[in-house]
This record gives sequence, structure tokens and C-alpha cells, in this order.
Amino acid sequence: MDCPEPAMVDSGPSREDFTFEDVPRLSASLKRGDEAAFAWLHNAWSGRIRQYCFALAAGDATLAGEIAQATWLRVVRHIRVLESEAALWNWIACGARHAATDLRRTGGRYQRALGRFADWWRPNTETRDAAQDLHAALESALAILSDEERLLIEGRYFNDASLEDIARQIDLTTRAVEGRLARLRVRLRELIAKELLSQRP
Repeated sequence: MDCPEPAMVDSGPSREDFTFEDVPRLSASLKRGDEAAFAWLHNAWSGRIRQYCFALAAGDATLAGEIAQATWLRVVRHIRVLESEAALWNWIACGARHAATDLRRTGGRYQRALGRFADWWRPNTETRDAAQDLHAALESALAILSDEERLLIEGRYFNDASLEDIARQIDLTTRAVEGRLARLRVRLRELIAKELLSQRP
């Protein structure tokens, strides 16, 4: 699911004028509400943020989209000036976890999905460690999958490819792709949980 880009206020430099080598300028532009800065960051990191939110949602694709949307809104409303690419990513990852926690409090499907995930990551861990742990667990889980399974997960949930496009690429029906994705989400949840539990002291 692609997140709608919230309306911003200023027009600013072109996307090519921003770089992760000058995060103070990028984050200051985001803080000012610079539409071009937001568009540049969205273009650069939308896939990475979708991937992180997918792991946070324990493979619940709909919930991952909700978390990602809430994360982008946090960037728009609360971003501060940061000193480096690592600091920017850690701030966004922390915002995603807070967004997931907020959705968990809403109850219903969100509470059930995030409840499955609650014991898999350490909410009291420092932001950097928590973000790295979750990314490492997801990467380890993906590495266990076959090439075709990774193509399905990455295409659909990280690159936002349509079911039809994926089906054509691997010569399957869209219904077959949906079925495989459903099974893969369950398997990924189990693999991520196993990896995170193995990291605990």
C-alpha cells in the first residue's frame, strides 16, 4: 500500500538538491514544510519504511500500510533537525514504533495483529538497537526464502507492485499469488519471531 503524501506548504529546491550527506539541511527543510524535501525523502526511503512497517505489523500488509501512513504524518508534523543519515533513520524508526503502539491501542484487528508481535521486540531497548534488531531479523527471515518467495514479498510489500504485475512476472494467476503471499506472511511472522527471540540475552 502506498501512503498518500500529506499536503505541504512551501515549494523548495528540486529533489536533486537534497542528499543524505547533508541531513541537517534536509531535516531543516522538512521541518519548514518544504514539499520538495518531503518528496525527495519519500522517493528515497518509501520502500525502506514500508519494509520496516511490514516487519512491525508482523506481516499484516493492511496494518503495515496504516503504520507507514502514520509514520509519514509524524515526519510532517514532528520532524526536528538531525545531524546524520543514521540519526534520521533512527528518528523515523522510533516514530514508526510509536505509530504501531498507537494503533495497537485502537483495538480490534490492529490490537490482535500487534499483540502477536508485542513480545518479539524490546520496547525499552535504545532506538538504534531496536531498529537494527528488527531489520536484522527481517533480513535473516528473507534470506531463508527462495528467490521466488523473496520476489513475491519484496515486489508486493516493499516495491508496491500490483498482484497482476507479479502474476505476469512469475507466470501465475493473481489468485495463486494471493494464496502464496498469505502463506508467506505467516511463515515470515514465525521466522522473525524466532530470530528476535534468539537475540535476547
